[in-house]
Amino acid sequence: MRHQNHTQIDVSVVVIGRNEGARLQRCLLSVQQSHWGDTQHELIYVDSRSTDQSIANAQALGAQVIVLDDASPCAAKARNLGWQAARGEYVLFLDGDTELHPEFVSRALSTLADASLCAAWGHRRESRPQQSIYTKVLDLDWVYPTGRTLYFGGDVLVRRAALAQVDGFDPSLKAGEEPELCARLRAAGWQIEHIDAPMTQHDLAVNSLRAYWLRAYRSGIAYAEVAQRMRLRGDVLWQHESRRDFYHGLLFCASPMLLLGALWWSPALALTLVALALIYLLRTALRCAWKAPGQWTLCAQYAVHAHFQKIPALFGQFKWRQAARQNSEIALVDYKQDAVASRISVKSVLVSLLSPLAWVHRVLLQRGRRLWSLACLQEGIGRALDPSNVIMGSVELHGTRNIHFGRGALIYPGVYLETQGAGSITIGDGVVLSRGVHIVAFDRVALGQGCMVGEYASIRDANHKLDATSIRDSGHTSEAIEIGPNVWIGRGASVLVGASIGANSVVGANAVVTKPVAAQQIVGGVPARVLRPTPPTSS
Repeated sequence: MRHQNHTQIDVSVVVIGRNEGARLQRCLLSVQQSHWGDTQHELIYVDSRSTDQSIANAQALGAQVIVLDDASPCAAKARNLGWQAARGEYVLFLDGDTELHPEFVSRALSTLADASLCAAWGHRRESRPQQSIYTKVLDLDWVYPTGRTLYFGGDVLVRRAALAQVDGFDPSLKAGEEPELCARLRAAGWQIEHIDAPMTQHDLAVNSLRAYWLRAYRSGIAYAEVAQRMRLRGDVLWQHESRRDFYHGLLFCASPMLLLGALWWSPALALTLVALALIYLLRTALRCAWKAPGQWTLCAQYAVHAHFQKIPALFGQFKWRQAARQNSEIALVDYKQDAVASRISVKSVLVSLLSPLAWVHRVLLQRGRRLWSLACLQEGIGRALDPSNVIMGSVELHGTRNIHFGRGALIYPGVYLETQGAGSITIGDGVVLSRGVHIVAFDRVALGQGCMVGEYASIRDANHKLDATSIRDSGHTSEAIEIGPNVWIGRGASVLVGASIGANSVVGANAVVTKPVAAQQIVGGVPARVLRPTPPTSS
């Protein structure tokens, strides 16, 4: 199989793989047993740090072995290593889980006699479509129309000069590297031909819901990333498909809730929605009937797959968007797991199905609830609030509601504000009131700029008068409480009538403050006492 350096090589076969086991052996044997005729060829195997016997098996079968020693391996990096080491005028890329058809190379070379073509590819089909329902329907994913195409897949015969012209595959892509390369090839003036000839038999080995899910999830990552790159280049590749999968995925995830809502509203409406969904599936089955003529059951199963796969693909798009925002790298998604690892629980499926709804709730409904809470607070106190104030949830209001807000306050749910008589509450700019804070004013409570009040703290400027008959009806004594700027009041602390707190001071958790606290002091205990001064402010 190996040739001396002076031998003219026509075709370099580059096989990539990782822990493919017996599949890799079948792949390499199929290359040896193909009908090469006078075509001189070499066989290169690029291994992505396999832990099985892949390297030894490849060497035993006469392949030149190159190891991709990379902490974050991917197909793009492996293929780049292979074609850069190749000596042939043409490079035949194969995945390690495929078997080459004996006649493909001669057919593809004949096609590439057209100098405008950079690549030719044929039909890839599953070698064992009956191994699972997943593989059976996924086999139809390989059926494409023949003729000029926008892109090729992992098995293809390519001119080495064309690869060198565009610097090969993008090593930053964990999936979708072939269509992205094709976009650059087309931009350089090359064309791609899908010939009507068998090319490879593929062993997908998708035998579980987990493997099926991960494969579709990985395709969602690829769609999102490649579509974004093409959008920046002005290329149409995957633009429609990416948007379609995203919005359809959202719709399909929301469909159970929509159906329950329709059922609650009107059983007839729910039945109508179910009928429309069935019609939609029938339409998809009819449109893909050309992939499996006369096999209507398979077409119906494929129609379900075509729509269901958009749910894990949606999660893949979410994952890519999150990684893009955080400028982080997505690890290689390997859907080929062993039998134990392939088990997937009902709970994990349900969590995955509900995740898009949780995203909608977090991103859309929570923002809407904050706006609603701000509107309710503004209506409740009867005066305009600056929109910079963030109201995280419902604020309970009582009494005369003589309450004044500055700008940029952050108010958590469960805050209780009460004013009685001429009493008032003034909340300065940038004040934070944590969950469950109670403020009651018969005279005046004022919080300076940047104050933070911890969970369930209480600030009250009045006491009941003591009366032997009825304390409840005895009235109140009150005295204004002034809290200076940049004060931190800890969780569960109480600031009561007679107290005031100077600027830059700290009140410890669960402390009870009944007397004035000077500026820049740390106080704690019951009753509160000075523990130490606060550190001096930086200039």
